Formats: sequence, C-alpha cells, structure tokens
Amino acid sequence: MSRYKCSGRPLLDRFAAFFRRSVLTRPAPNASESSPARFEATDVNATAVLLAGIAILLVLWLVVVTVYPLFLHFRGAPSAISGGMPAARPPQPQLQANPRFDLEQFRAREDAELTSYHWVDRKHRLISIPIDQAIDILAHEGIAPIKPSSFHYYSPRAGSLKTGFEGKVEPKPR
Repeated sequence: MSRYKCSGRPLLDRFAAFFRRSVLTRPAPNASESSPARFEATDVNATAVLLAGIAILLVLWLVVVTVYPLFLHFRGAPSAISGGMPAARPPQPQLQANPRFDLEQFRAREDAELTSYHWVDRKHRLISIPIDQAIDILAHEGIAPIKPSSFHYYSPRAGSLKTGFEGKVEPKPR
C-alpha cells in the first residue's frame, strides 16, 4: 500500500508518488550542507520534463485527430458568407432602387471632377484644375513654405530645465 493515496485510484497514486520522488526533490550533484557557496540544492529532472513534453504532444495529437473530421464535415456545408444562402433584400422603403447604377454614377461624377476644370467658388475666383496637371505643377514648383505660428516652442537644449509648465504645475514631493 502506497503512502500517497488519491481516492483509491492506484494508477494516479503511482504517478503522484513518481512525481514527488523524481521531480520535486532531486539533489544536485556535489551538494553539501557545509559548502559556503550558495546555489540551488536541487536540479530539474530532465526525464520528467521530457515525459511532460511527450504527454503534451500526445494530447495535442489526440485533439487534432478528434477535431479534424469536424473540419472535413463542415467544409462542404453551405454558409451565408460563401453565397450558399440567397441574399435577402431589406424591407421597404428602399432608398436606392439600383445601388450598382448609383455607384457607377457616383464614380463617374468623381472622375469628372478630378479630370476637368470647374469653378469651386466664382466669387473668390477659385477654380479646380485636373489632378494630373496639379501634380505636375507641384512637382515642378514645390510647395510654398508655411509661415511660423505664434505657438511658443521650448527647444530641448542640453541641460535645459524649461518644460513650458513652469509655475503651472506643482512638483510632487519625493
């Protein structure tokens, strides 16, 4: 009779005893109590680690073998995403009678705006030019520099303690 008893199951009792014997307390080689050097007194049991790794791989293999037939079963089933079910039209009122035609018209309007001259604001004499011509002008002339704003920037000089929060925030006591 084993001194490690787990609910009357002998296989589980033997495994628990093996685990306690081999994994938890295995003395390191040349470990002595009188040694002045401080080190771990026990080593990891390589056999137990290897057996645990093999057990994990076996369980993983068992899960794959069990679940793979389900994937094969559901692979042939029709789904709503793949078009197996007919798409239901939404209830009335439909705001677009022909969405495809509306999209084509919208894209044609956008293309016409991008490829032709037209007034943006006649009062301020602002016009739009074709996008290809605008790209060529920007490539040739460049972009005009931006005027500096009134925002005051504190430069991060070496040794500078100015942060912009002077007098606004109380420092935390240490």
